[in-house]
Amino acid sequence: MTHDDLLAKIDDEGEFLVQHFDSKPVVHSALRAVMQLHSPSISSLYAGVLLCSSCVYPFGPSVHYPCPTIRVIEESLL
Repeated sequence: MTHDDLLAKIDDEGEFLVQHFDSKPVVHSALRAVMQLHSPSISSLYAGVLLCSSCVYPFGPSVHYPCPTIRVIEESLL
């Protein structure tokens, strides 16, 4: 599932909550914020490899996208 697919799934579930309960819980907003924070970023250093935009460190190891945070969210939404 792509990053955009995950965001769409979160938004769809948020719309369901609005339609049936007239509100979105704070958890929806928090989950979406984490998804936006951990977005894919193309690395110029590693020839176009996708890295997590939040899990990249200037002088340390870089984490490939999807990072562990995104993988846990994706597994939870399946």
